[in-house]
Parts: sequence; structure tokens; C-alpha cells
Amino acid sequence: MAESKNVALVFGASGISGWAVTKCALSYPTPTTFDRVIGLTNRPLSLEKSGLPHDPRLELHSGVNLRGNLDEVLSQLQAKVPDLEDVTHMCYLAYSNATAYSMDVLAIRDINAGMTYNAVHTVDQLCKNMKFFVLQTGTNNYGVAVFRFQEHIEINPPLREDNPRIPSPWGDEIFYYAQVDLIKEANKGKSWKWCEARPDQIIGAYPLFLRLTLLTSSVARPRSHSHKHDIIYRYLNGPSATVVFPGPYTNYIHTYTSSSQDIIARSELYLSVEKPDQAHEEAFNTADSATPAPRSLVWPKMCEYFGLNAEGACPEDKGWKDIDKWWFAHQDDYKKMCQEYGLRPREISGATWIFLSAGFSFLGRNRELSFDKIRIVGFTEEYPVAYGYFQVFDHLVREKIIPSKEAWTK
Repeated sequence: MAESKNVALVFGASGISGWAVTKCALSYPTPTTFDRVIGLTNRPLSLEKSGLPHDPRLELHSGVNLRGNLDEVLSQLQAKVPDLEDVTHMCYLAYSNATAYSMDVLAIRDINAGMTYNAVHTVDQLCKNMKFFVLQTGTNNYGVAVFRFQEHIEINPPLREDNPRIPSPWGDEIFYYAQVDLIKEANKGKSWKWCEARPDQIIGAYPLFLRLTLLTSSVARPRSHSHKHDIIYRYLNGPSATVVFPGPYTNYIHTYTSSSQDIIARSELYLSVEKPDQAHEEAFNTADSATPAPRSLVWPKMCEYFGLNAEGACPEDKGWKDIDKWWFAHQDDYKKMCQEYGLRPREISGATWIFLSAGFSFLGRNRELSFDKIRIVGFTEEYPVAYGYFQVFDHLVREKIIPSKEAWTK
């Protein structure tokens, strides 16, 4: 009897987490686990520009807009993806911040819940051989990023998967709850299984956008406390210059557990392929290490990568102001550096600076995770402190976004 085939379907393959799952599924848990790996994106992304491995099993399909109605999504997938009935494993990693940075945070909840509904019911109808469905959420399950109501939310680390949901009205904007509830409802009476993965702050890079890593690793202040971009600062001031941590003191000392995109991807594939019965209907925290690592440990290692000396934030420090204005004011220096080192210039939108500033300004409480649950089912992979950042820096070097260490020393 022929062995059944595994086919992975990834919603959000152009995003920070979806890109990593698409890449990792080609080699993990084994190099032959999946016969096909299908990445779905809304925005155009060709295989040539994806940064993904060249593998005949890999296919990318763009133009899958989950914000339509269910019939529209069904039609799109049927038209774009052949042999959908062969799909056995699905990872939902799509996300929309269409109304981000506005006051209407509940609109983000409704949009993302609607997208998830469409994905779940489309797969349920079209993928008749589906075995497992992975939903990635995050630590806002515990209310860590409900910035409007932090005074009403207790965060008592280590955060565990069985912590109760944040009650209404404080937790109303957390769309993860709606996502989980609709999957539970869709799963009733079905043979496929599912689980939820909860990473913390995600470290990574992907082709269409360089998110938090490039910014948090590359923004720093010199001793004068005017804001600098670490890469440009290294370019202008040379090796061994001292840079101060860019965020406030509370952000410098609080404990958390950073989550590298590959660790997250591997844990999700492990749960769905290796431990489907144990993982079914369960949530699992996932991150680089069970040992909390405040930025006071991470920041010096990041600076060392660029040949700089680190200086921590002072207790009275409240964080930066107008960092985006400094960045835009030094575009000539940035372009000069790119030309000198043969780099590909990248634009950073205003919304990205808002995202970064909010993360530093508001995520200032201890929020480390418990990893007892995922360790019990056998996933034990860990990274040393700051290793996830180094992986991304090396990726950015390969993509000619930042200079290599060797180039700095010439």
C-alpha cells in the first residue's frame, strides 16, 4: 500500500511567520515530510523574489484575498490552486492591520476574525484529506498589548496557556479569542485536528517588508541622546562607538522571551506532524528559550555584532522622541552608505515607526512565558540569547540590506 502524501498549505506566506513555515516545511521535520508546499499570499510575490529555496515541491499563489466573502475566497482558491483535495496540513498565518494605528481597534478584530472564518471554512470544504490545522496567535492572549487598558489587566509571569481570557470589556479587542472560537465551531464532528501556537515578540525577516528586527536592532542613540540608526551610526562613527539603548528604562530591564521565526515554524510543524493527537485542541507557548532574556542582555550582543559598544538606558529615561524624523533627515547618509557597500536601499513607512515606538513605549512589563506544556510533548529546540537576531542580520547581509562584518573592517 502506497504511503499517504503530506501536502502543506500556508495562508500568509509573504509574512514574517508564513514565510518561515513555507521555508521550513521543505526540510522539517524531515526533508521528505511534505510532497508539496503551497504558499498563499494576497500581495504579488514571485518565487524568484521570495527568498525561498529553489525546490520543485514549492509553489506560490498570489491574489488570495481573505477579506472577501466566503464564496469569493472559495472561487479564488479553486481557480488558483490545483488539487486542493490533497492538502493535509494547513497553517493559518495571515493578518491584516488595515486599520492599525487608528482609534478603531475593534475593526482590526472583526477584519481578522472574518479572514480566519473564510480560511477555515474554505479549507474545510475543499481540502477533503486535511489532517491538521495550525492557528498562530500570540502573547496578546494574555493581554500584554491591550495598551488602552493596561491598568485593568494583571500580567503575572510566567504566562501559561491555561490562564483565563481577559474579560470584557478589556479583552474585547483581542481577536485571537474569536479565531479560536470559530475554529472550535467549525471542527465539530470533523476528522481534522487543530492547535494554537502562541509566540512572543517575533524576530525575523521576509521579502516584502523588514519588520521589527531591522528597526529594533538598528536604532540607537549616541551619548548625546539624539537618535541614531545603528547601521548609519556605525558608518559615520566607525568601530567601538558607544550607543545607548533606544527605548525607555522599563523596556530595557523587563523580562520576555523573544520568538525567532524559524523556531516558531518548526514548533508548529512538529505539533501538527509529530504530535497531532496530543496537540489537538490545545494551545502552546513557543519562543527561543525557556530562560527569560531582558534587553539588558540582548542589546550588548546586538551592538557587538555591528562592532559597537552598548550602553543601557538610565532609570530616569522615558525613551525616544522623533526617531522617525531623525531617520528621514539622514537619508542622504543612508543612500551614500548603500552606494558605497552595494546595498539595496529600503524604505521604512511612517506606520512602521509608530509600531516600533509603541512596542518600546508600552511593552514595559515582565511577560515571560512558561514552556512546560510544549516541552512535555517533546519540542525542546532552543536558541541562545540574541541568536535569532544574528540569524536575521546574516540574512539581511545576504540580501544586501546591511553591510557584512567583513565589509565593515575593510
